[in-house]
Amino acid sequence: MLKWGAIAFGIGVALVLLEIYVASKKKGGIEKADWKRIWGLVWLTFCVTAGVVALIWLS
Repeated sequence: MLKWGAIAFGIGVALVLLEIYVASKKKGGIEKADWKRIWGLVWLTFCVTAGVVALIWLS
C-alpha cells in the first residue's frame, strides 16, 4: 500500500520539479501564473497520492 503511495508521490514531485525547472528557464523567470500552476500540481499530487492509498486500503 505504502509502496504505491510513494510511487504516486514520487511521480508528482518529479512533475513539480520539472515544472519549476521549465518555468525558471523562461525569459521572464518564474511568474505568478507559474506559481499558481506549481501549487496546483502540489495539491494534485497530494490528492492523487491519498486516492491511491485509500483505494488500495479499501480493496
